[in-house]
Amino acid sequence: MHSRRLLLTICIPLVLTTMTQADDITENQQKLLKTFRGEFVKITPGKGKFPKSFEMGSDSATQSPVHKVTFDYSFSVAKYEVPQNLWEAVMGSNPSRWKGPRNSVEELSFADAEAFCKKATQMMQQLNLIEKNEAIRLPSESEWEYFARAGTTTAYSFGDDVKQLTDYGWFTGNAAGNDPPVGVKKPNAWGLYDIHGYLWEWCTDTGSESYKDAPIDGSPRIDSKSKMRILRGGSWKDAADKLTSSYRSIVPADLKDDAVGLRCILVTK
Repeated sequence: MHSRRLLLTICIPLVLTTMTQADDITENQQKLLKTFRGEFVKITPGKGKFPKSFEMGSDSATQSPVHKVTFDYSFSVAKYEVPQNLWEAVMGSNPSRWKGPRNSVEELSFADAEAFCKKATQMMQQLNLIEKNEAIRLPSESEWEYFARAGTTTAYSFGDDVKQLTDYGWFTGNAAGNDPPVGVKKPNAWGLYDIHGYLWEWCTDTGSESYKDAPIDGSPRIDSKSKMRILRGGSWKDAADKLTSSYRSIVPADLKDDAVGLRCILVTK
């Protein structure tokens, strides 16, 4: 009898813990996650004015050969890079150098970015903000370039005139430091902010020095032996030529810098 009572004492808290997981998410966390969910923009290749396929790359060596990528699926993209208040609500701490609740979070590695996506997925599923077959993740670089271009074939999502860049992004031409809130500049045609500049954004690809034999269906290029990953979009530390829709940077996956952050996408698994 004594051993049976002991077993019940051990088991009951475990059951209660499992049942109250969603209740453990604070009111502030719930508020920020609900806001995050409401900020996703549906990307619908082949519907309306946005084509199903696009020409990825440019004539630059690391961005060539230009190749057609075709999407047979839809997905959603966050309007903004992940802000610090959301990161802290999910991860419990803030690694950023340039502090501000609605500033983009920075100083995080690729593994940190993936950990955020995984934990945000779990929390949002517990709150019924997303379905059990949906997940938050980082984009592939072809997904990134597709939603960055927003149907354009020009250097930037707004055209080729570099003089307009100051209206759309933070870069060396207008940034004294990384301290603005997200969404101050103009969005691209999808309604996505800070695509050009502010922070580099992690992509899932390990990448390669060219697009030879690159995937053409939106999936990432992954070399399981590689310790590198792709960054896209340029940052407040970079000149205009690194903020184009096609520019890519191949960096160590463990890089942490105050010019590196993330933007999430929402997909059906």
